[in-house]
This record gives sequence, C-alpha cells and structure tokens, in this order.
Amino acid sequence: MDKKTLKNEISKYLIPKTILFEKGKDFISNAIIEAQNIFWEEQGKKSQWSHIGFFGSDGKFYESTVKFTWGKLVYGIRVSKPKKILKEVFKNDEKIGIQLNLGEISNEDWDKITEEGKKLKKQKCTYGGLELVGTLFTIMRWKFTRDPEKRKKLLQEHNPFNDVKSMYCIAFVADCIEKASVEYVNVEHSISTVDHGWFTELKHDSKKFEILE
Repeated sequence: MDKKTLKNEISKYLIPKTILFEKGKDFISNAIIEAQNIFWEEQGKKSQWSHIGFFGSDGKFYESTVKFTWGKLVYGIRVSKPKKILKEVFKNDEKIGIQLNLGEISNEDWDKITEEGKKLKKQKCTYGGLELVGTLFTIMRWKFTRDPEKRKKLLQEHNPFNDVKSMYCIAFVADCIEKASVEYVNVEHSISTVDHGWFTELKHDSKKFEILE
C-alpha cells in the first residue's frame, strides 16, 4: 500500500469516539515504554505505546503533551485537526493504534468527554512532567518491594507529585472519561494510569494499525 492510499485509509478512522495510541522513535517515547514494562513484565504483558489521546465529538484530537511542533512549543492540552495529526504521524514515522467506540459510549457522554477536554485546555492544564517522574519512581519502588501487602498499598497510593493542574497523557484521557460520568474506567490518577493497556492491547507495526470495535 502506497503512502497516499495508507493516509486515506487511516483518515477514515480519525473520527469522534476514537482513541489514538502513538509510539515515537525518540528517546523519551522508548524510555516511557521501558518503564511501563517494569510494571507489566510480572503479569506477562508488554507495553507498546508511549502516548494516547482521543477524537472529540467536534472531530478534533485532544491530548496532553509536551512537543515542539509546527514552530510552537506545547506543554499541556493540545487540540488539533485530524489532517494535522495524520501529517505529524507520517512526518515522524510513528507507530499508531486505533480503538473505536469505547464501551459503546453514547453521543451524549462523548459530548461530555469533549467538553471536559475543552475545559482543561481553557484552564491551561499543563503536561504532568513531574507527575510522570513520580509515577516512574513509584514503579521502581514497587519493583523492589517483595511483600504482597506493601506492593498492593503502593499501587493504591496517589502520585507523590500529584498536581491537579497538570496531567500527562493517559491521566488526561482517564480524567475526561471519568468526569463525564462514564463507567468505563475506575482508576486513580497515580500508578494505575501508567500504562495505556488498561484501554486495550493492540498489535502494531510501522505505519500500520489495527481496528478494534
């Protein structure tokens, strides 16, 4: 499949009610994945994604990110048109995965999810860089703790650097869904949101994607 045909095929799915997973080739993306694997290896799973966002009911892509793209530094909530995201994916040769119709969420609830994303952007919610460090720190503590009860308690702890005014990507998506009163996720914004696998597990390859209904 040539690049133009592939772009046209992927663009069909960059629509409302779609969760988009990404994996860049940069050091940070790989570091996030390796850190997640510390947590998942004992469960026989493997992390594959370093970033996540969703397409709102207005057709735009909502994400919490820190990126220097198109001549502008973004450190917080970014709202982009599908064509811009598609161009960015191909420009950076990213791997992507797509999930549609999460738990058959209604249009009304998806409107609420989108409004929460808009609200956080208006409030200038920043990217949770320090929170991300806190999560990785918690994972390392969990890794070297052998007592089952202490391990369980660690997983239930809030992020030591928790800041309600900042969220990294997975916490942002989880928050928007929870605030919309959708009973699809029930997680704390701490280590529970460290891995994108609590949405789904997708196989992937360079510039290919898999659709899960």
